Amino acid sequence: MRCAVGFLGGIVLLSATGCTNTKAVQEQASTIKPLAVLYGKYVGEHRGQPPGTEAEFKAFVQASGKTILDANKISDVSLLFTSSRDKQPYVILYGPLKGPPGPAGQPVFAYEKVGVNGKRYVASSLGAVEEVDEARFKELVPAAP
Repeated sequence: MRCAVGFLGGIVLLSATGCTNTKAVQEQASTIKPLAVLYGKYVGEHRGQPPGTEAEFKAFVQASGKTILDANKISDVSLLFTSSRDKQPYVILYGPLKGPPGPAGQPVFAYEKVGVNGKRYVASSLGAVEEVDEARFKELVPAAP
């Protein structure tokens, strides 16, 4: 009987872990995670200042992002700036970030323009990514169209 209970407990644990891993795998497969990591790297290398323009950020990614791009199998920098889910360019907020705490307690700097099934990925400068529904999105990015 103990073996059966232990076996069933293991199956439940594996099932729960599998669900979490599936979500994490989906987030990792998205290009928003490496985009967020590179954004955080930019901020870290520029005394806490975010990029002021898209051109500035793209130049930094081109010059300093090869290792991260290669690790994520991203061959073209422009692919990094496009959601693999909705095929739209990410909306990136340049300059000082304002807004309520989002993923990892930091304001959102980038998000999917459309998302899928009523949910969008949002990212903070600490590299944290979260999939949110429309109501939560409007809380995190109140100025979004």
